[in-house]
Amino acid sequence: METMTSAERIRTAIALGKPDRVPVAPIMDFFASRYGGITQYDMFFDIGKADAALEKTLNDLGFVDGLNLNYAGMGRMLRLIFPVPPVLPGIDGVPRDAQFQFVERSVMKPEEYAQIAQRGPTRWLLDKLRENHPELRGASGMAKAFGIMLSDNMKIRRSMKRWRGRGVDFLVGPNITFIPLQMISLGLRAFNDTLYDMFRYPEELKLGTSALLKLLIREGMMQVKLSGLRRVFLAADRASASFLSPKQFEEFALPDIQEMCDYFISRGIGVLLHLDNNWAPFYHYFKSLPRGKCILNLDGSSDIFKAQEVLAGHMCIMGDVPADLLKLGEPGEVDEYCRRLIMEVGADGGFILSSGCTVPADAKPENVRAMIQSVKNYRP
Repeated sequence: METMTSAERIRTAIALGKPDRVPVAPIMDFFASRYGGITQYDMFFDIGKADAALEKTLNDLGFVDGLNLNYAGMGRMLRLIFPVPPVLPGIDGVPRDAQFQFVERSVMKPEEYAQIAQRGPTRWLLDKLRENHPELRGASGMAKAFGIMLSDNMKIRRSMKRWRGRGVDFLVGPNITFIPLQMISLGLRAFNDTLYDMFRYPEELKLGTSALLKLLIREGMMQVKLSGLRRVFLAADRASASFLSPKQFEEFALPDIQEMCDYFISRGIGVLLHLDNNWAPFYHYFKSLPRGKCILNLDGSSDIFKAQEVLAGHMCIMGDVPADLLKLGEPGEVDEYCRRLIMEVGADGGFILSSGCTVPADAKPENVRAMIQSVKNYRP
């Protein structure tokens, strides 16, 4: 078999083919910034410094085929797109090398679910953003926010182009969207309150998720246009079996996952389903998604070998070197786990080796090297 480019390996694996070797595409922006000698603040707010840190990391530890989600340069955007902004390093007294953190705080009441549909989701969400971001109030505030989004997306796009020239592909870049339940439980109603709503206000909650669906699809499409990258990162971890029963999943999450995937795929846009927590009891549901178009991206909490049993030949599987192994294990242990993934999950193609969610900022460099190098050591 002729040697493939990184992009060809990734495309082949997504389409359930068997590339010349298994591609490796971790989430490593937090780790690369620490290893490359910059702070987490620098990574989020200075993409030039983030690129230099990533280059040092890859030069020292080995080049990857691609990068999964990448937060580099997204700091200003993350502060704008959530009614409750995440805690970011270097902002509001937070140490510059701290880890960022989403904030659980309700900014809406159950009776507002109906208002999302009545007012229209775009107008309603803009009002909610203005309510919680004084700097967005008024026409000048929104114009400034739009300018930030456009400017920073263009910087990220130029960065991705440079890395592609170096042979490093991007699976999703900054193209982040959520299923409606994720958006509500993460950015509007907080997780505990959302769970209560499933029992106390189920019909109201479904009104809200239905109204938000098309807005979240539009946001995904906007990111695709701005980045030029025709894949989206679809986060759904709060719909996992760690939190929901099968009945709740079928009622509050599965229809939206199906509709969003169908919409993007019908327009030639691939979907990376980022699924933290335990999804093993729900694997069979994903057989309803279009074959060879989606990526099942697991984080180390699910049984990835069970995923291969259920979904091999239907969906590309991606993962799943656990964070604790990268931080606390030894290189030989990492190599052995990667060997098993490559030889078993990747036996017939349709597999991308990756970290289980993100590589920890304080992972052992020798363990990260072992993960990256494993794809060259083992061929299924």
